Amino acid sequence: MADSSTQRAAFTFLQEHLQTQEPFTLDEFMKATGWEKPGTLNTYLRKQYKGLIEKVDDSQYRVTDAFWRFASWRKFRAHVTQVRRVITDYAPTASEVLIYDFLMPLSNEEHLRMTLDALFYKDRLLARVQAISSETLEEHFPRNGTSDTEYFDGIIDFINDRFVGYSVSHVDGRFRGTNLRTHEEAAALEQRGERYLIDETTAVSRFIFPYQDEEELSRIRFLFEALFIRSIIQLVSGEEQIWMVQSGSAGSRLHIWERLGDEEDEDDF
Repeated sequence: MADSSTQRAAFTFLQEHLQTQEPFTLDEFMKATGWEKPGTLNTYLRKQYKGLIEKVDDSQYRVTDAFWRFASWRKFRAHVTQVRRVITDYAPTASEVLIYDFLMPLSNEEHLRMTLDALFYKDRLLARVQAISSETLEEHFPRNGTSDTEYFDGIIDFINDRFVGYSVSHVDGRFRGTNLRTHEEAAALEQRGERYLIDETTAVSRFIFPYQDEEELSRIRFLFEALFIRSIIQLVSGEEQIWMVQSGSAGSRLHIWERLGDEEDEDDF
């Protein structure tokens, strides 16, 4: 390990220039640290300081915001004793986006995860896709004379590239359990054991789909409805309502599926 006094001097110098964002020269840096050999500084520039310092012009440098990660002497000292990459290079891309948020009681979360996870297996997805009527399927995925194997492999490849996961978050809410009542009427309900204001934790399942054009958007919507929405509605059957919020580049919309009535009939058993 290098002399800690020189590294501490380097830390102080960089920390001050991080605050002021004033540029500096390598000669100024060497003078502040006490390094006499340019080779010593060059070694640190290539290794431990890479990403912490950037060039402003041919002779001047500036401390980058990445230094905030090592803004304490303890973290900085631990860092300069190792060779590590501070900044990862990224290539920025942009696209349109379609977002679906399903809102449902937390009691459905475990079963929802099991149902949705089943749709991330190729064999199960293929079976579901093949169950869609060929006429409907070809409206969105023209066959163009391909064999059955090639045709369905192409659809599965489309799903593979776009349906890769979902996120689940929990939100706490309070809901009115019936029509508007006065304080007295609400109190009377509570006395009878009925709830007027209901506290409930809601599970929000979010799906995010980047897309490039209207054809891709149409295909994503079609497959999401045919595969995911159908499974989700079947899973939570019995709830009074199922809400799905659609947002993104194509606009926002609220979809609500309302329970029509009791589907079970004693005569059916």
